[in-house]
Amino acid sequence: MSDRDMCLPVGLIGWSQDSVSGSFGNGQDIRIAIEALRSLTNDQRRAVIATYDPLRVVEFRDQGWITLDNRLLYIFRALLLPETSISVRLATTEEAKEFRKKLTTEGATIVLRSNRHS
Repeated sequence: MSDRDMCLPVGLIGWSQDSVSGSFGNGQDIRIAIEALRSLTNDQRRAVIATYDPLRVVEFRDQGWITLDNRLLYIFRALLLPETSISVRLATTEEAKEFRKKLTTEGATIVLRSNRHS
């Protein structure tokens, strides 16, 4: 664990964009993945989530913690209680610069866009 790694409750992390694609890069529908994971016990869900890289986050004075990894946060929030801590990593300076260019929301809400392939 580096000095950039820590844990935060999933409910305290906001989104950097106002919408997220309904599918992964490989075409898999996010809703189908969530439903499959919901069939697992809470401990099993946490074990699966632990296999992902930590979410990259930036802290804003007015908005709190915001992620660059919106799809993963969408899934984690759909599966975990808000107080459940997850692994996060402070974004690098380079990532934070790119993040600021793409910021389209204040982090409170997000819309799941339709899957073009369904």
